[in-house]
Amino acid sequence: MSEEFVEYAGRSEPKERWLKALPLIIAGVLGVPLLCAAIWFSWQIAQTTKYLFDLGTSGSEAAGMVLLSLSGAFCLIFYLAFLFIGTRRRTWKWRIWWAAATLLAAGALPLWWLFSGFFADV
Repeated sequence: MSEEFVEYAGRSEPKERWLKALPLIIAGVLGVPLLCAAIWFSWQIAQTTKYLFDLGTSGSEAAGMVLLSLSGAFCLIFYLAFLFIGTRRRTWKWRIWWAAATLLAAGALPLWWLFSGFFADV
């Protein structure tokens, strides 16, 4: 048997690798604007939190505002983690699920702001 008919275990054609990575690539590209919006919203909350600390707030309000100002960083961490985990899966079903999780991680904060009515102020 010649070498052209031998298939190595674990190796796939470059076209097939790109096709398998397509859901994660699409999720990564679509998630970037959502992630930028999440970081922008987080930045706005951080600026507001500074003034709330100057006015003097309760401990629970301060903790809530600090967590809201860190939420953009949490979205970024989960976005990168889900993309990485998705690249380690072999089946289409799992790659699509991890791509959906990536989009949800990037869009969680902007969607929350949209549905809670914070866009009226922006």
